[in-house]
Amino acid sequence: MSEETYMGVPRKKIPWSPIIDYEKCDLCDGDPQCLKFCPHQVYAVTGQPKKLEIENPNNCVVFCRSCRKACAPNALSFPEKKEVLALIKKLRGY
Repeated sequence: MSEETYMGVPRKKIPWSPIIDYEKCDLCDGDPQCLKFCPHQVYAVTGQPKKLEIENPNNCVVFCRSCRKACAPNALSFPEKKEVLALIKKLRGY
């Protein structure tokens, strides 16, 4: 389970998790490296045909992008850090 807050803001209010480009994602030929790389159970493979999903977006560590390095087809992106920081400041009352 993820932390309940980040910088005093409820984690569920912070829009930070990977975005999957399904045109690029090939499930790493059946062995999704992002799923293996991420220790926070953010990803899951579901359905028929199998598809990578963001199962637990709030488990993603805010501002972590490390799983992108494990993604050979470069199918993962993240929200703009600047925009997320601005939202966090707004939610904190700054």
